[in-house]
Amino acid sequence: MEKRTTICLGTARGLAYLHEELVPHIVHRDIKASNILLDKDYTPKIGDFGLAKLFPDNITHISTKIAGTTGYLAPEYVLGGQLTMKADVYSFGVLILEAVSGKSSSSRIWQGDKRSLLEWSWRLYQEEKLLELVDEELDDFPEKEVIRYIKTALFCTQANANRRPMMSQVIEMLSRDIQLNEKELTPPGFFEDSEDSTRSKLKMSECNTSQQSSVHITITQVTPR
Repeated sequence: MEKRTTICLGTARGLAYLHEELVPHIVHRDIKASNILLDKDYTPKIGDFGLAKLFPDNITHISTKIAGTTGYLAPEYVLGGQLTMKADVYSFGVLILEAVSGKSSSSRIWQGDKRSLLEWSWRLYQEEKLLELVDEELDDFPEKEVIRYIKTALFCTQANANRRPMMSQVIEMLSRDIQLNEKELTPPGFFEDSEDSTRSKLKMSECNTSQQSSVHITITQVTPR
């Protein structure tokens, strides 16, 4: 599990650099497992910037043709083609769930139930059974840390983009012993293909493209913000 968490944290740092340090900022638009390249030490590098967009400080979103990979696309981006950094945050949340579960985001069957990885993760969260999501091949892993990673992924994939954390916050959530304010956590947004139509339907409709984040993080033994 250590290799997987290292990959997730390294990818988060790379995205934070693109979103918050680089000027002009960059939205990658296609964060997915196959675009995370690893060296011999499993240090991740974000690759394939073919769909990336520059994101100046003086704009709230970019209106653009929808591009990316099914299973990783943020709902507000698919609905209206309005791109923000929070679309990358959503994709990263899906990536965390893949790393923890060892399953692809395109998997539709979970324990005989036709659900996506994100849907199943949310259901397990509601039932307080998050450890059932963990890859069966992982025999020994730090349960508290893994649960924190899954919950962070759910914060990243909230239907309302306004509620998703910025990547610098995600780094804090992943790398430190923190207590997340789960009262602020709302359901994820995801699409599924209708059986009788080629159009996709939104399963959760609470979408907002504002970049401001309302996520609250309580750090252990530190006064909450």
